[in-house]
Amino acid sequence: MTDIQKALADLKARQEAGEHMPCPRCGKDTMKPALYTNALSRVADGIMVCDDCGTQEALLAFMRNPMPVDEWAFLNSNLPSVDFKDLPGKAVWEQIRMDHGPALISIFKRWTQEQPGADFKPYRREAMKRCPGLTQIWERPFQVMYEVSDGQLILRFRHTDDGVELSADLMENDK
Repeated sequence: MTDIQKALADLKARQEAGEHMPCPRCGKDTMKPALYTNALSRVADGIMVCDDCGTQEALLAFMRNPMPVDEWAFLNSNLPSVDFKDLPGKAVWEQIRMDHGPALISIFKRWTQEQPGADFKPYRREAMKRCPGLTQIWERPFQVMYEVSDGQLILRFRHTDDGVELSADLMENDK
């Protein structure tokens, strides 16, 4: 049994025992008290995750780009943590563009030079480590997401004749 399998077995036992804990996938305190009213993970057998993570897993499964279990918050508690959920997307965009933009552009450039079928995990880990507050990263198309007070801030990258173009879209919450 691998270390990840042992950690998942322990997590499942703790969940079934009724221990209240943050969502094992995102690390946020969004789990409902009644365990089986949360979402069942599509990636980790028998593990419950918060509803937002359940929805994200479904979307990532549809795109055939699941977030590996070894990148879940409960296994990576040593990564820096920043929560932008109290800030509006426009303010986060300004901060992200200056603080995280260069790192993400560097990762994007290196990733797009990889051969088809290359492992994206090292790039995902680097992005999560260098860009605290980043909640999702996708390899194809290469884009990242931050949770903000008014929705999700999605950053997209593309090569142009002048270098790499970085753009942001705010997907506003339903009102």
